[in-house]
Amino acid sequence: MLMDHFISTWVLVAELEGIKNSSSVPRHKELATMALGAYVFPVEMMVSLPNGTVVHHLNANDLLDMSSGESFDVASNMMQWMDPTSVTYSKFLKEGMRKAGVEE
Repeated sequence: MLMDHFISTWVLVAELEGIKNSSSVPRHKELATMALGAYVFPVEMMVSLPNGTVVHHLNANDLLDMSSGESFDVASNMMQWMDPTSVTYSKFLKEGMRKAGVEE
C-alpha cells in the first residue's frame, strides 16, 4: 500500500525551519510551514495532498499507545501476520487515503 499510493519520506524539523525561514522559493516556504503546522514532537506521520495540505497525521507516541490498546481478531483479517503497530499504521494510511479521496 505504501509503495502504491504514497511518496514516503522524512525530514528533520531543523531542515523545515531552515526552508521556512530562508528558502528563495516561496512555494517551498509555504510547504515547510504547512508541515511544521501539523508537527508534534518527537515524530509525526503525515498524509499530504500534492499541494501540501495535510489531510491526516498521527504522532508516533499516539501510534504506539493505540497499538498497545487494540485487540485484533486475527482470524477475520488479512493482517494476521502483522504486529499490532503495523496494523495500526496500515489503518492510519488507509484513513489518510480516504481523506485524500484516493481509492485503494
